[in-house]
Amino acid sequence: MPSAPADTGRPLPGAALAQLRECARVGAEDVLALYPEVGDRETQRALDSCLDQVADLLREIDATAADLAVALAADAPASGVRR
Repeated sequence: MPSAPADTGRPLPGAALAQLRECARVGAEDVLALYPEVGDRETQRALDSCLDQVADLLREIDATAADLAVALAADAPASGVRR
């Protein structure tokens, strides 16, 4: 009979991924709500583009963490490891 995993005080991978997803989702919303006005047209366009890219990256982190959580959940019964 396999021994129970030691409690390290850290969240299980699935819980950690859920926290990561929430932080990334909220971060993307916060970045998109930011959009300061700088006055200069070219500078404004560059800033807007940069903020869009940051929000896109955060959304991609959210999506990748969701995919990884699904993969971990699918693997858990086969390996017998609690996730």
